[in-house]
Amino acid sequence: MSKSVQTNTLLFAALFKERGVLATLVVAQVIATILAFAPATADDIWIRLGGISLFLHLTFLSSLTWLYLLRKPLAYLSQPWQLSALMASLLLTTAVFSGLLVAYGGDFIAQQHTYQFILRNLLVAFLVTALFIQFLTIHFEKDQQTNALARAELDALQARIRPHFLYNSLNTAAELTHYDPQAAEQAILALAALSQAAMRVGKETALSDEIALTQQYIALESWRFADRLQVNWQLPEQLPEITIPCLTLQPLLENAVCHGVEPSLTGAIIYVELHISKRSLVILVENPISSQQQKRSGNGMALNNIRQRLDLYYQGHAKLTMTTRGDIFRVKLVLPLVINNAKEQA
Repeated sequence: MSKSVQTNTLLFAALFKERGVLATLVVAQVIATILAFAPATADDIWIRLGGISLFLHLTFLSSLTWLYLLRKPLAYLSQPWQLSALMASLLLTTAVFSGLLVAYGGDFIAQQHTYQFILRNLLVAFLVTALFIQFLTIHFEKDQQTNALARAELDALQARIRPHFLYNSLNTAAELTHYDPQAAEQAILALAALSQAAMRVGKETALSDEIALTQQYIALESWRFADRLQVNWQLPEQLPEITIPCLTLQPLLENAVCHGVEPSLTGAIIYVELHISKRSLVILVENPISSQQQKRSGNGMALNNIRQRLDLYYQGHAKLTMTTRGDIFRVKLVLPLVINNAKEQA
């Protein structure tokens, strides 16, 4: 397998997360308890338990620290080499701490059993690492299956994206060629950009690029609706350099145009607000509900499509809510930036 495929596919990456570190500490403590209570004598049992616990926690955490520091080059290796690195790290760390304990912990370990002590520790480390490898392999295979299923669901959702404006926009561009060829060219370029973005559903894009893409879409629809379509943008003075899933904002505006502007004879104003904090990005989109609006298929489906895509991307941490107050329909989308940043650093 090529290196490009292996990049960022670290088999034991789960050990570096909070739950992985906690599981490592719990396993170390269980092993320490078993070893401490294994002898028939109960002399100084709690001192023995404390010493073994300290030894195992230092060994396991030190080994994970080295693996974490080397996680990027290790991600390029094949799975057998990654597992070998995990085994070698734990065995080497065990040998080093065992030697230090023999050298400086004479009261804790009898000097005449030096080699037996080190070999016994290496045997225990080997068995524990072999058990870890077995569970990690199962976890990795399950995670790969989950990712493949999520990718398949994203592809299915991408295929269900209905660009309602596609045929209308093509007709608009065709009409513009007769009296404004330059505007027709701009309309076709905007439509091409939107089509290209549709192929990138599930991938990341800069927030500024997503806003620019959405504004291209609004410009494209403005040739069709003219003064009937107005958008009131309320954006921060300076957009942060963050990434969001591609086609996150644009479908919300498309939904507002289709169900707020198009059915209205007099047109409507769409309000778009962006609020950014250290932990989340909040997007608010409001559009009036026309009294002349005819119920059309795809309204709920379009928003549910967005919700499903974001649930897959943010693992259920994104929130999309819809409310109706009087004649105003409001969509509120909350995206967690903490998870987003973690993905960028992975």
